[in-house]
Parts: sequence; structure tokens; C-alpha cells
Amino acid sequence: MKKFGLFLLITMLFISGCSEDEEASAEDEEEISPVEESVEDDTNTEESTEDEQKAWWEEEVEAYQLEDLPRELEELEQDLVLKEGMFSGDDYDFEEIKLLLDELPMDSSEEVLESAILQLIREDYHEEVEVFVKFDPTVDVQVESPDEDVDGPEQKISSSHFAILLDASGSMNADNGGKTRMDAAKEAITDFVDTLPEDSTISLRVYGHEGSGTEQDKKMSCEATEVIYNDKVNHEDFTKSLESVTPAGWTPIGFALEEAEKDIPEVASGAIVYVVSDGIETCDGDPVAAAKALTEKGIEPIINIIGFQVDDEARELLEEVAEAGNGTFTYAGNQQDLEQYWHDEYTRIQEAWEEWQQEGMKNAEEISNELMDLAEENGFSIMDKSELEFERAEELIDYLVKEREMEKAENLWMLFYDRSSAIWMYGYDNQSKNWLEAYDNGVEVWLHYYDTGVDKWTEYYNKMYR
Repeated sequence: MKKFGLFLLITMLFISGCSEDEEASAEDEEEISPVEESVEDDTNTEESTEDEQKAWWEEEVEAYQLEDLPRELEELEQDLVLKEGMFSGDDYDFEEIKLLLDELPMDSSEEVLESAILQLIREDYHEEVEVFVKFDPTVDVQVESPDEDVDGPEQKISSSHFAILLDASGSMNADNGGKTRMDAAKEAITDFVDTLPEDSTISLRVYGHEGSGTEQDKKMSCEATEVIYNDKVNHEDFTKSLESVTPAGWTPIGFALEEAEKDIPEVASGAIVYVVSDGIETCDGDPVAAAKALTEKGIEPIINIIGFQVDDEARELLEEVAEAGNGTFTYAGNQQDLEQYWHDEYTRIQEAWEEWQQEGMKNAEEISNELMDLAEENGFSIMDKSELEFERAEELIDYLVKEREMEKAENLWMLFYDRSSAIWMYGYDNQSKNWLEAYDNGVEVWLHYYDTGVDKWTEYYNKMYR
């Protein structure tokens, strides 16, 4: 029994010692645990700091990027191209906005409160700003003049050229009521040239004027075409050149048309070619092909044919030439018919000036109105948005002052009033300035077309019935 008691005592002491060791170990673990937890807490805090986002009122506002501007934006314009607020335009929701305003710290500064309100309700002005910065009030009307240079506001119009190709073959010596066909043609051409404006350009090319109608001289005559006048209209000089023409040989119409391209000035915007002939091609040329080729040039001339006492065969051929040249064929049986043709051409030019006048006036008015409408609509859009933005700002300021009792919000009303006034005046001033410039430019161009058209019509009328 004594041995068993001793064994029991030793066993209890051993168990007691182990228990104390385990408690000590547990205490050591408890002492280490707070350190480890501290390290873990620091790591979590660091991670949460990195992940934490700025408050909505602290976020930086981006701006719209406007390209190809003719000048740098002014200070106010730089503010107006900032992107719109979360509740601008049709997205305005006062109840939702109040929830966000409640997040603002009570000690927020006036600057923070102003920025926060703009973050919520700033209107989008960037498109209107771009329109005004790029606005060009120029009324640019381009109507090609019928037959000459016309210098006008904001426009450059090249001249049209008159090219006369005169048949000088031997058949033009035939009698025509006491005078030759050539004499009758000369008189009619002279009268026509007298009606043209002094600064018009005209050329006179003769063909078949060398050699004779014999087979021996055919080659010489068929290769004969010459420009004897090419300049601005000068009655005396042109008449001298025309009087020197004497009918002689064959009829190289095709070759004359091929060479006519050289007579048209490079600066001409267009040309009207008049071929005066009393017969068909007799030099084995192809006047139809030549006429078509000439119309395919850059100036795209119109070829009109005047058949002077031609027979049916010649008439049929010359009609084909006129059609290939995008022009018309006119039969002249006598000098009166020939003069009537030139008279009709003169009337056509007179009417062309009137059409030019009407089209120019119409275009000037339409372009001017479009520009004025653009200026007006753009200005009203800015002014309307500035007023809407201010009305909403007033509502939010009232909430901050009365509901949240934020003293620093009390002065915001004046800040937003000044902002609204500045934006409103920006829209109004640009609207007025651009509208007036577009109007003035439109009137200037309209009057140019009106006055020039009246002058030209009157000039032709006086020459026609002098």
C-alpha cells in the first residue's frame, strides 16, 4: 500500500508539472498573438487605404477636348467645356441629390460646397462653345458669271471666252442680195461683238482662207487656219482684223475645231464657240469627232453652228457637229437671219446675267439666314442652360442652408448668380456679334449681285436698242 501511495503521489506531481507547462505555453502564445494581429491589422489598413476612393465631391472634373480650334479658349470657355454634372439636363433628381448632399461634412468650405454643387448640376456647354469659337460669318457665294470676270465680296469668278470660227472658203464669195455671204457674215459678227462687254475676251479664227478651190491648192487650203484676233473686246482692232479676211479655198472645219482649243485662255472658266459656215467639210476631216474631243477638254466649251445658206446635206452634217459639241445648229438663209441669230445670242446673254443675279441673291440670302439662325440658336441654348443651372443651384443652396444648416452655404447664391450672369452674357454677346456679321455680309453680297445684274442687263439693253 505504501508503494502504491508513493506511486500515486509521484504521478500527480508529474501531471501537475505538465499542466503548468501547457499553461505557460498557452500564455506565451497569448503574448505573441496581439503582435501578429497588429501586423495583420496594419496590412489591412494599408490595403484599405490604397483601395479607398475619393469622395464624389473631391473627384477631378474632366474636360471635353475640342479639336482644330482657330484660337485658344478664354478662361470662361475653359470652364464651359468641363464635362456635365451627374444630374444635369433631364437627369435632374432633387431627392437623389439630397442624399448625396447629406454626405458633405458640416465643416465643408465654401469652395468645396460650390464645387460639389457643380459636380451635381453643371450643364453641358461644350458644343455651343465649339460652334462660337469656330463660327465663320462669311457669306461665300460662288455663281459663275455668264461671260466675264466679276469681282465681288469673297468670290473669284473666271471669265468665259467667245471663240468665232469663220469659214473663209471660196463659196463665201457667193452673192447674197447685192453683197457676198462673207460681207453679210462680217456685218452680223461685228454687230454681235459690239454688244459684248469691253472686258470680255474674244477670238476670231478663219479657215480655208489660203490657196484656191482647185485640186492643186487643196492641201494648202485644208491646212490653212489662223487666229487673227484674240484679246479683250476692242471694236476698232477687231473690225480691222475681220475686214482683212478674203474668201479663198476649201473648208477644213474639223481642223479648225481641233486648233480652236489653242484660242481659249487658260484662265477661262468656260467658252462658247461659234462656227459660221456655208458648207460641209471638204478637206476629209472629221468635224464631229473634233467637236466631241473639244468638249471633253477641261473648259467644256459649247459649240454652236450657224449654217449660212447651206443645203440639206451640209445642214445634216452641221447639225451633227453642233450636237457633238453640246450646242445648237441654226440655219441662216440671209443676212437678216444671221443678224437675228446674233441678236438672239445677245438676248440669251442678257437673260443669263439676270439668272446669275437671281441665283446669287438667293444664295446670299439663304447662306446669311443659315448663319444667323445658327448664331441665334446657339446663343439661346447657352442662355437657357445658364438659367436652368442657376435655378437648380438655388434649390440646392436652399437645402444646405435651411435643412442642413450649413452657414458656409449662405454666400453661394451670389457666386452662382455671378456665374450664371457671365455665362448668359457670353451666349448673348456671341449670338449678337455673329448674327450681325452674318447679316451684314449677306446684305453686302446680295447687293453685289443685285447691282451688278442690273448694270449688266441695262448695258445690254442699251446696246441692243441703241
